Amino acid sequence: MNSFSIQPYPFSKEGLVTLEANPRGRNWPVVYLIDNDKELYVGETTSAGVRFRQHLENPDRKKLRTVQIIFDEEFNKSAILDIEQTLIQMFQADRKMKLQNKNGGQSSKHDYYQRTKYQNKVDDIWNELHEMGLTRNSAHAIRNSNLFKYSPFNTLTSEQEAVSQEIISNILDCLRKGKKGSAVLHGVAGTGKSIVLINMIYTLLNAMDAKYDDSDLSPEERFELDQRISLGCDIRDYVKDYGPLKIGFVVPMTSIRETFRTVFRNSREAHLSTSMVIGPNDVLKKKYDVIFVDEAHRLARRKSLTSYGSFDDACKKLGLDPVTSTQLDMIQKCSRYSVLVYDSNQTVKSSDITPEQFDGAMAGRVRTDHYLSTQMRCEGGNSLLDYLSDIFDCKASGMVSMEKEYDLRLWDDPNAMIDKIRQLDKTYSLCRNLAGYAWPWKSKNCTSVEDALAKDKADIVFGDRKYVWNMNNKEWILRPGAVNEIGCIHTTQGYDLNYAGIIMGKEIDYDPDNKCIVTYRNLFHDKKVKSGVSDDQLTKYIINSYKVMMVRGIKGCYIYACNKNLRDYLSRFIPIEDLNNR
Repeated sequence: MNSFSIQPYPFSKEGLVTLEANPRGRNWPVVYLIDNDKELYVGETTSAGVRFRQHLENPDRKKLRTVQIIFDEEFNKSAILDIEQTLIQMFQADRKMKLQNKNGGQSSKHDYYQRTKYQNKVDDIWNELHEMGLTRNSAHAIRNSNLFKYSPFNTLTSEQEAVSQEIISNILDCLRKGKKGSAVLHGVAGTGKSIVLINMIYTLLNAMDAKYDDSDLSPEERFELDQRISLGCDIRDYVKDYGPLKIGFVVPMTSIRETFRTVFRNSREAHLSTSMVIGPNDVLKKKYDVIFVDEAHRLARRKSLTSYGSFDDACKKLGLDPVTSTQLDMIQKCSRYSVLVYDSNQTVKSSDITPEQFDGAMAGRVRTDHYLSTQMRCEGGNSLLDYLSDIFDCKASGMVSMEKEYDLRLWDDPNAMIDKIRQLDKTYSLCRNLAGYAWPWKSKNCTSVEDALAKDKADIVFGDRKYVWNMNNKEWILRPGAVNEIGCIHTTQGYDLNYAGIIMGKEIDYDPDNKCIVTYRNLFHDKKVKSGVSDDQLTKYIINSYKVMMVRGIKGCYIYACNKNLRDYLSRFIPIEDLNNR
């Protein structure tokens, strides 16, 4: 049974009198909403009556009519701040009502005692608001939406906030001094690097009209707000002296680029626009003050490209040698400052920029390096990433239990695993089966799964069960029917899933004599990836791809290995699904 209640009050002096008669209307932590069915303000306070009176005097609130106050005997200051921030993000993603909130007054996201319990309350609160007609979508649908995950209103952790402020300060310093610069943001998968980029873009674009709410703050929150106000003043001073910043957001991978364009299109109130989200070759169309690059390790060099012509033309227009240059060189040419998310362990193709080329592109620029260490995506936490690395490096000593009961399982029946992922998708959504390139793409020219099966062009076959690769490259993860297809690294890198089912093909195995992971070039079917690379480099690409796919799942990862030696090796470290007791 829920311990909270949502009580409505007229947004008027009469409503204030009624609220102040409530024993918890004066000195109790609450979260509240003020709305008129079209616009909405979300807030938190330890004194509802005082905040109510302040809002009545605020001209921005004049058009609002009703206050919904969420009371709960279990609320505390940390909880209400966290719930307020999450509700703001959810309402922004829901888009039923226009938010009046500005992000300036929020403090950093902190962990606190029983945070999971209070986040579960958020979903219950949201679903009750949904029944009241105040939201368009359910909590489940909102949390699965990319507009929620990548919202510019996302509240950063203290670690993310510190890195963001450092980079923005460096940007302004370099631009003022007329120096070219680059900030390199390091962090393993799931540390929130994309969220930090979007938050920085939001901060730079909204400093001129940011409004800061400094009421009802703890000393720690006030200190954080003072830092944010100081940074905002620096941005405003720069814009007044030099004009608005010209910003671009480069996303190398086509699939997730479309997703970010959707997020930016639906974030106009944050001054974001789809024209900011561009491909690497698009940078030469104009000069930028700052270019942000997500997944910079996926920027291309002149090797195994689909179109050499467009790459060569772009280089020549910028006066670069196509043979020795990369897309990062293009970006550096077209920007005064660049912010680059980089993780060499996520390179998965021979066309990806090499570490040497990446470092070479920093020549003549002021370079700073910044690090995010806290894993935010998988409920398995940082220990999952370390554990998977130890397994692939053959350094793991024994089976380790995952944090927070992360659902990591090894399967000995691929069809049962695929069926289980499909079943979980009905419950959670965003559950997908993925595989390595151990099968040729027979269904390439087919129009649908049914078309491929009718033409006997199934790509992957286990017993009497037939499957096809993903039928689309752009936003495949989000497409209806995707759960009935098998995805790959190129349609999943950068995305979150709830559960991921990973099929490790015959191209990867375990050598029990030499006690190491091995790969077989002749059984790997991505010609562009293996073209012109050594066996050792190909092994690195294959392993990187599997590791990236394995950490897509927030709640769990299921694994099937086609080769028995590899399956036996993995069974030392990953619990085997008991098919007899499912």
